[in-house]
Amino acid sequence: MNRFTSHLLCIVCTLVSLLAFSTQAAAAVRPYAARGTAQFTSPSDFVGSGQATHLGRYSEAGHVAFSPTSDPTVLHVDGSIVYTAANGHELHATVSGELNAVTGAITATVTYASGTGRFATAHGSANLAGQLGPQGTISVRVRGTIDY
Repeated sequence: MNRFTSHLLCIVCTLVSLLAFSTQAAAAVRPYAARGTAQFTSPSDFVGSGQATHLGRYSEAGHVAFSPTSDPTVLHVDGSIVYTAANGHELHATVSGELNAVTGAITATVTYASGTGRFATAHGSANLAGQLGPQGTISVRVRGTIDY
């Protein structure tokens, strides 16, 4: 192998290594917090908006299903949510938890599992504490971590 080919091979290998490591270094576990409100538009669909780290001002649309638990005053909640940031990037999540039908208190885990744009490879989870109010209003606070 001549000297020119050897140098060219070294340069190509270095560039490939830099690209590979810079892509891996871009992803990092970050704290995530959100606060928002939503409104049920049907017995299982809702829309809302709020403010969140990494999303900024966002809108959301989701769907949940309620099922009974061994406690007749508590319902199990499972669903999915799509958060849309002001720039149009989406963060996709699932939610699983409980609704106390007497107090309206909601406790759940939100699991982030992909999206679009900068959230295409997002993953993480957060604890959601919420309150179901009159006429299907919901207020929530969310805290956890996200990696994208």
